[in-house]
Amino acid sequence: MISNWEYTLNKRVGDMEENIVTLDSILVKVKKQGNQFKLNPAYKTIRYIEEKEYRQDVYKYVEPNFIASYIKTNVNPRFILFSAPGATGKTALAKYICHTKNGIYWDLPENKIAEYSFQGAITEAVGFENISNFMQSIVEGLNFLVIDAFDEAEAGSGRSGIEFFLRDLNNVTSGSNNTCAILLARTESAIFIKEFFEKNNIPYGHYEVGYFEEYNSKTYMRNKLEKCDVEISSVVNECIEEQFKEIHRIFPRNGAKEFLGYAPVLDALAASYNKERNTVNLLQSISNGEKNCTIIVKILDDLLNREQNKFIKALKNKFSKNKIDIKWEEIYNREEQIYRIIGMLLFDDSTLFAEISKEIPVEYRDEYLEVVNTQLPQHPFICSKDLKSRVVYDFTGPAFKDYVIAYGLAEVATSDFVNEFFAQNVKYCPSQLLVEFFELFSGGNVKGEQVSLMYNSFKAHAQLGDSSALRISGDKEEGYVEFVLMRNGEETLNIEFAITNIDKGIYISQLSNCYIDIEGKVYVGSVAGEARINNSVIICDELIWSSEQILIEAYSPGKCILTAGKFNNITPNINPRFEVKTDKKANLRVSASNLGNYYKLLGYKDDGKFEFDYSVYEEFSNIVRRIFSCLRSHSKDTPARKMDFIDNRIVNNNEKKKDILKFLLNEGILYTDEQDWLYKLETDKLSTFKIMWNNVKNGDFESLRDLYDKYVSVH
Repeated sequence: MISNWEYTLNKRVGDMEENIVTLDSILVKVKKQGNQFKLNPAYKTIRYIEEKEYRQDVYKYVEPNFIASYIKTNVNPRFILFSAPGATGKTALAKYICHTKNGIYWDLPENKIAEYSFQGAITEAVGFENISNFMQSIVEGLNFLVIDAFDEAEAGSGRSGIEFFLRDLNNVTSGSNNTCAILLARTESAIFIKEFFEKNNIPYGHYEVGYFEEYNSKTYMRNKLEKCDVEISSVVNECIEEQFKEIHRIFPRNGAKEFLGYAPVLDALAASYNKERNTVNLLQSISNGEKNCTIIVKILDDLLNREQNKFIKALKNKFSKNKIDIKWEEIYNREEQIYRIIGMLLFDDSTLFAEISKEIPVEYRDEYLEVVNTQLPQHPFICSKDLKSRVVYDFTGPAFKDYVIAYGLAEVATSDFVNEFFAQNVKYCPSQLLVEFFELFSGGNVKGEQVSLMYNSFKAHAQLGDSSALRISGDKEEGYVEFVLMRNGEETLNIEFAITNIDKGIYISQLSNCYIDIEGKVYVGSVAGEARINNSVIICDELIWSSEQILIEAYSPGKCILTAGKFNNITPNINPRFEVKTDKKANLRVSASNLGNYYKLLGYKDDGKFEFDYSVYEEFSNIVRRIFSCLRSHSKDTPARKMDFIDNRIVNNNEKKKDILKFLLNEGILYTDEQDWLYKLETDKLSTFKIMWNNVKNGDFESLRDLYDKYVSVH
């Protein structure tokens, strides 16, 4: 359950349509500056955005909707904060502002953030002798900073690092009446930044980066094509119009607006353009009501098919003088292309995973690889950047990257390698597409070590006012993970996976509004960054601390409960540094057999009886929550769970729990199936007692009042 302060900072102000503003109006007091300082060209963290970089990375900026979230009308904001869901063009916005107004771009995740790193980075950029003049120019409004990717920086440096940075930035600019810096972050990180501003009474403005209006979406696509040297003719415009028309057919009413306003979707549509209008034909074959992700996958699959045909044509030409009998459809298929892209872009070796088809005779394999080496760098999923006389290859955009990564994570041949790569690369912040692609490619299965990455992707769906939740339950035989997005008080998205290797443990670094109840191990954090547990519940056999720094937050009305058979450390005999933040000591409850080894947590000890150490109402509610949270629904089946799981893991011969379970069965809220091996939820009974099932699972017990009153009346 989220805290009161987080709810207040996260909620939208007024009607969204009434608060739409333009970028010019936001930046009205930010004047274009000159290049006053010679920045260290070898230090890429802080730099001006020159024409070449702008043309290469942005080309022509197209303005999305901006929604005003917080503005003090009588105060000039010292800081302007832009927040957005994942992959909605925050970096393009940052570079556009820098390019047009000569702001100084700061790529925050480029270096690890810690105490005094703010001054250290400035010194590295301008030189020690110029640091005082540089700071003064920021305060006086003669220069301003555009600080990008706070969310990525948080992943690598933790919230404590971000707080150090914000504190130093505030100290340096204190007293200024000018806009000193523009900050960009994903929604969740932006809420934390707002909290810092509010607590320190810092004047700021907050705006949410929205999606494109449809006319701007079309402009964005035309710019993409123009950048790829496609002449924007009447044929091109007609093709774009037909694509949009078909998408409106697939998504009736307002469903197409957000889909067509999302930049990665437009990237895919632009990349798929050709004169034969294959994409229009493809869209015409898609039935009404298809999921967003399914449509993008079909577009990207179609691109891979086209690339295969181009490759076969080139190979046939190379082999034209040789009489070779080859099943061409088995050459350079989807799997081989993706394996080669993973090898090339992640491991700098396109041959690492991809095997040459047995259809190619051994004596012709060198020639085959010559065609691969010519075609692969020109693949529509890959873009090239010319950096100081060397070419660097990257993914064309977020949709292409997350498609390839999801495929690699789902495939046995590449899964462990890709997992390991991203365990070391904390700068990767997936878009919301990753978890949706992965759901399709994996068949609804996930490994315990992949949960953290999927959770980060799922949270990228969040807009201002949304809340996300993670629920995991399981025993040694089976486990499930469920991601839930709430918008305007309703569940708008739910993605569920079966955990295939629960015996290996669950790995997660950043927990907020999470509920984990498993028979096994939970690894919290990673060696690469700080771990954070916010208003979450973890119940497990063994909780293993995997970060050097652990931040635990428990704010009303939520609670944080950590109950394990024992605690352990990823580094033997070295305890992590714990920082606890709570408005009420009782909001944090910790239990483990060896808790005495963790002196920082001893003050929150509760002996593993968290369900009972409250009022009778909360005791009742916590037990109901544990039962509700473990119920799983498959397809259209009613939510259910094996009786053995509830009887042995949750009730476990406890008389109070037995009594509450019996009450739920007597009232018909739970019932047993014909085979007498499942407890099932009678959803009609929930409405009888006015129970909000999702609210209860999220720790909001208000809707259990009627049920509790009935429980009291029969006891």
